[in-house]
Amino acid sequence: MKRVKPVRTAAVIIRLYPEERDILRFNAGLHGMSMSDYVRQTCLGIRLRRTPEERRRVRELARIGVNINQLARWANTYKQAAEAVEVLLALKELERHIREFATAAPEDSSTGEAS
Repeated sequence: MKRVKPVRTAAVIIRLYPEERDILRFNAGLHGMSMSDYVRQTCLGIRLRRTPEERRRVRELARIGVNINQLARWANTYKQAAEAVEVLLALKELERHIREFATAAPEDSSTGEAS
């Protein structure tokens, strides 16, 4: 037996300035959604799909976390033989990655402005 998919029958009409409609259309496009889906999910508090930029930043953050983990494991394993210079160089490199990540602020998808 076929399942009947529920159909949305209720409508909400809002009035917008053309610029506001354009912003909604743009933001919906960033998320790969229709304007209706974008407005519905935003208003209902549903987490929006990640944008390609957000996915890239999450992957980069995960890589940084893995580097921190590897550095901590190495330092704990070789406490006695660890060269202070090697540890400092690794920490400096890690700090550089974190700064690059922090300065590459993504655009705020709700307003189109950088955060």
